[in-house]
Amino acid sequence: MALVLPVSVIVLTPATSANLGPGFDSLGLALQLHNRFEVEEWGDDPEHPLIEVLGALGAGLTTEPDNMFFQAFALVFQRLQLPVPAVRIRMTINIPHGCGLGSSATAVVGGLMAANEWVRPLGLAVAKEDLLGLAVEAEAGNHPDNVAPALLGGLVATTSRDGEFQAIKTKFPDDLRAVIFTPSFPMDTVAGRKLLPASYSKADVTFNTGGVALLLTALQTGRYELIGEAMQDRLHQPYRQVLFPAMPDIINAAVGAGAHGACLSGGGSSLIAFASSHFHDVLHAMQNAARDAGISGTGRLLRADQNGARVVKTSRSRIRKEVSARYGDQFYWSPARPGSGR
Repeated sequence: MALVLPVSVIVLTPATSANLGPGFDSLGLALQLHNRFEVEEWGDDPEHPLIEVLGALGAGLTTEPDNMFFQAFALVFQRLQLPVPAVRIRMTINIPHGCGLGSSATAVVGGLMAANEWVRPLGLAVAKEDLLGLAVEAEAGNHPDNVAPALLGGLVATTSRDGEFQAIKTKFPDDLRAVIFTPSFPMDTVAGRKLLPASYSKADVTFNTGGVALLLTALQTGRYELIGEAMQDRLHQPYRQVLFPAMPDIINAAVGAGAHGACLSGGGSSLIAFASSHFHDVLHAMQNAARDAGISGTGRLLRADQNGARVVKTSRSRIRKEVSARYGDQFYWSPARPGSGR
């Protein structure tokens, strides 16, 4: 079987904000801030890729084979029972790590997308929606709320039933902006989860389920005045506040300056506010409240990313490669497909 295989693939993957207040482990939003991943054929050792990390925000990320992007990239080939190609990986990091903006999810989704494009000439590529199961599997906590919007874009509601993942994407309103304040300190997601109780009262669960319903309806109908009430939470933010005592003051400052609502982004430390006007006023209010608490940080104004992860360039060799001997004649593909029962 002679096919023209890729010699390089470039993927962009958006930042995400999970939970959005009440949607603990079930809601996520893609944002127009991206990590860029380039994979190219290089060398002769598939088990030890050359990994280059560009950008100051990527400092500290591993360049060893345990790199999350490479692990996700290799996972596709392993599931297809294909040899992993020897590659060089360049990662341009624009999303701070450990700050609740889905940096790890971009690595997982980016790796899967790049590998999926790599096997496209073999007729083995799948729709990106069908990569969700593998993405959840490869994500450190096995949660879909970050990887699903990174993959699909927009506002995504997710759930799991007996290991089957459902992800429903809807367009986020164009007139809303995400105003984000990221403190100079990260928050450990694992440590934050250890602070959560083993069980919740009926009243707290009902409060949050009502908040999710109200938030989704308010966004759909343009009833933005309800967003602040809808984004309140009783399941995770009050407990994680131990790691970030100034969080309520910064959230209140955002709302006081004109934001419709605000909350912790994912497991923190970033805070996200939604506004339809007075964007800079909201951001300055968040920064001032943080400064009053002795906290420095950076601010961003971002639109929603409605598209999700995407391959922006694929380069193929002009030399047709004989791949039957290298890849064999039998292929196997069994990623979990949302709602497929597989």
